[in-house]
Amino acid sequence: MKKIIFIIVLLILSGCATTDNLGDLSKRFEEIKKIETLLFNQMPLPKDARISPDKSLILGEGDNWAGRIELSSSMEPLEASAFFTTEYPKHNWQLISSTKAKLSILVFTSNTRTLTLEITEGGPLAAKSMIVMTVAPKVQNQASPDSRK
Repeated sequence: MKKIIFIIVLLILSGCATTDNLGDLSKRFEEIKKIETLLFNQMPLPKDARISPDKSLILGEGDNWAGRIELSSSMEPLEASAFFTTEYPKHNWQLISSTKAKLSILVFTSNTRTLTLEITEGGPLAAKSMIVMTVAPKVQNQASPDSRK
C-alpha cells in the first residue's frame, strides 16, 4: 500500500514538473515570437536562424525597440557575413564598418537606428556560426565634447 501511495505521489509531482516545463516552453515560444515580429520586414535573418530567447533582451516595442538578440545559423561565418552585407542594404540599412576575422563585426545604420552584428564560429556540437545582433537608437545631433584647454 505504501508503495502505491509513493508511486501516486511521484506521478503527481512529475505531472507538476511537466506543467512547469510546459509553462517555461510556452514563455520561451512567446519571447521568440515577439523577437521575430520585431525583426520581420526590418531585419531579415538567415532562413535557418534560431533565436536564443534566454540570451536575448528586447526593450520597447514596434519601431522603437532596442536590445540584443543572439542566434545561431548553419551558415559558415563568412557566408553569414555575406548574407547580411547583401540583404540589409535592400532593407534601407547602410553598412558603415566591416571587420572580418575570427570575430567578424558588421555595423549598419538606418534613419533611426544602429545595428552591430558580431559573427563567430559555433562550437563543435553547435551551429556553424553564432550571431549577436545589438540594436540601439541612432544618436542624432550629438555635440562633440569640447577639448580641454
